[in-house]
Amino acid sequence: METKYAAMFASVEQGRESVTEVCARLGISRQSYYKYRRRLAEEGLDGLRPRSRRPDSTPTTTPQAMVDWICSVRALLENEGWDNGALSIHNRLLRDGVDQVPSWRTIHRMLVREDLVTPQPAKRPRSSRRRFEFPAPDDLWQIDAFEHPLADGTIVVVFEIKDDCSRTQIANLAWPGEDADGAWLCLTRGIEQWGKPLMVLSDNSLAFNGRLHKVVVRVEKNLRALGIKPITCRPGHPQTNGKNERGHSTLQRWLRAQPAARHLAELQAQIDRYQIAYNDRPHQGLDPNQTPLERRIAARRPRPEQGPIPEPTLVRYCTVKPRGFLSWDGFRIAVGAELAGRVCTVFATGDHLLIFYRHHLVRELDIDRTRRSQNLPEPRRRDANRQRLIDDLLAAAPPPQGQAPGLPPPPAPGAVEAPGSRAASGRRAAGAKRPLNPEGRPRTIGGAYTHPTTQLSAMS
Repeated sequence: METKYAAMFASVEQGRESVTEVCARLGISRQSYYKYRRRLAEEGLDGLRPRSRRPDSTPTTTPQAMVDWICSVRALLENEGWDNGALSIHNRLLRDGVDQVPSWRTIHRMLVREDLVTPQPAKRPRSSRRRFEFPAPDDLWQIDAFEHPLADGTIVVVFEIKDDCSRTQIANLAWPGEDADGAWLCLTRGIEQWGKPLMVLSDNSLAFNGRLHKVVVRVEKNLRALGIKPITCRPGHPQTNGKNERGHSTLQRWLRAQPAARHLAELQAQIDRYQIAYNDRPHQGLDPNQTPLERRIAARRPRPEQGPIPEPTLVRYCTVKPRGFLSWDGFRIAVGAELAGRVCTVFATGDHLLIFYRHHLVRELDIDRTRRSQNLPEPRRRDANRQRLIDDLLAAAPPPQGQAPGLPPPPAPGAVEAPGSRAASGRRAAGAKRPLNPEGRPRTIGGAYTHPTTQLSAMS
């Protein structure tokens, strides 16, 4: 190139070409022609070589120490399993109290210069996305699940619940499969820690919703019993549940950076640590450098100035006594002897109780504070949900040898039957009249008067 320019200058000096013709052939201006001719006269051929256009001084450039720090923070975030893009690095530096942190766009240009990021100019810009979210925390929760392998290759699922407004990680649960038991237990943990939401959004999995199959699944019934509205995404449109779907990739990336869990308990311990760290780190979908917990506090809907404050819903786990009742606030709540020794989940809003065993609604009642014992209502009508509960209990624990299926187990040797119970008095023959007490009223069972038309099932 230097020799070519020198030949052009010689051609002009010898009169074979004009300056205009040479500039047109080289694609340069007349000012550049005279600049290059002056350099050739002063420096020879070296003066025609390409020169850097970088200014002699750049006082606003980022110091190399800061560039090295940014590269080390990116590597640290990658080792911890978090997103390590320019925004994440910028937020981490701010949280660490670093002075004069460059903007995230400057950090991105640094990463490109250091060959740590490949530019993607065709990528859709953030400003073009239309974001939708509910105005206050607990207006809507999103629930979903994804598969995850254990160390031995066993595939399990992880349930995630995320708040739509604040992006708070409400609850996580490691479970053997995507079923109603796991979904309801995960929701129970979330309500226990954060309170009840107004709505719960899910996809069309049968673990959450049966709309596509023209059925109402147990999780839907339980949510409606608690006053929570279950809603679903449109089939084939997971973007409606997109905050939870995007959260899956963050959790999966974090889990890949951890040692592989050997069993469910170890995996549950890992995702419990993740939930604490996730809620206390800046989220890119929120205001700059704002964590989910900070958004949850800032966006909380103010309480009304007048009127009673709504009572919170308490969640407690109670063990059923051998006689089929559990204790609550000094009261004996009857739930059925078939649940003896099992742990039930109680949702209490004031004196209104909803009692669940796993995902089965066992009983709903308002406590009568004039009576210590809250017996089952009489007559006890047949309840399809109770029958499914009995079937599940019998399927989980087959009856001992010699016992007819569908009947409760026989009493242990030496056990004393309750006075007036059917086991103590013997069963009546078919069509026999129920005996009356001296006052002419029907005989009592378990302290409550029974109606002559009462149909007692195997749960009595």
